[in-house]
Amino acid sequence: MIFPAEAERWVGAFVVLEWNEATLDSPRKRAANSGGRVLRIDDTYLYLQPFGLSPSVAPGKPGDPVTRLGLKVEEEKIPLYDIETIYAAPLDGMAVDE
Repeated sequence: MIFPAEAERWVGAFVVLEWNEATLDSPRKRAANSGGRVLRIDDTYLYLQPFGLSPSVAPGKPGDPVTRLGLKVEEEKIPLYDIETIYAAPLDGMAVDE
């Protein structure tokens, strides 16, 4: 679990989250990862603008390396109590189209 005060320092940063995601078919949660820009925090949720493939790059073949990312339009709302770890996204050599 991450507290709002701990998560607040990541607002505006590109991060990777390790968290536990609820599934519809089971009462148990499964490990999940998400990455993108932290938009805001409230008492209950972290709001993330997730990474996606850059629209300025032609789609490659499956398995081709990705050197440019974009950001999706929709937000991902992640419960703070499900977040295990937040860390800076390892973007060395990676461009992000905003």
